[in-house]
Amino acid sequence: MATVPVLVVGPHDMVTTSLVIALKANGFAAEKRDLNGPGPGFPRPDRGGGIVVVNLDLPESVGLVAQAVRAGWHTLAMGKQNDRERAAAAVAAGAAAYVPRSAPVDVLVRAVLSIISGRPVMLTGERKAWLELHRTARAEVDTRRRHLDLLTDREFEVLRRLERGQKAADIAVDAMVAMSTVRTHIRSILVKLEVNSQQDAIALYRETRRLGE
Repeated sequence: MATVPVLVVGPHDMVTTSLVIALKANGFAAEKRDLNGPGPGFPRPDRGGGIVVVNLDLPESVGLVAQAVRAGWHTLAMGKQNDRERAAAAVAAGAAAYVPRSAPVDVLVRAVLSIISGRPVMLTGERKAWLELHRTARAEVDTRRRHLDLLTDREFEVLRRLERGQKAADIAVDAMVAMSTVRTHIRSILVKLEVNSQQDAIALYRETRRLGE
């Protein structure tokens, strides 16, 4: 096991640190990598292979999973149990398995051992369920983006300002336009997004951005 590299990619938190310590205690050649974006890429592992454990709390975590898989690493994703869309995206990107970060450390260690030993960590039915969730989430994002694409540049800027907490009066002052113009933009936004309130429009924009990430 000691010859098989295990890279744990994640923020400086208790889960990531504890996992590295536990892996080393179990004889793995484990090390922590501080990556918070796509970066220059993962080096190809030695002929014996290697494992990358990606903490999905990182903003670009799904991209890191895909990058590691393309470089030839087996990949294990761990993340928050309620962030199912991101977990599904990681599985779709090629992760061998997903384990909630709330799971005991020994569960994560056993998952790494199973991957190294060539044993499946995820049942076929479970993988299919994750992939179906990802397809559903992507379809939802695509539908919402089509609605957002209907907005003019000025309307989208108004929506972004509303999302940041600005009132219509403040937007009018900043944009140097009449209050009636801003209200017209807001009405058009609600119609194009097919929602009934500014709060619903903001929620749609935020959720689309979250799922897209």
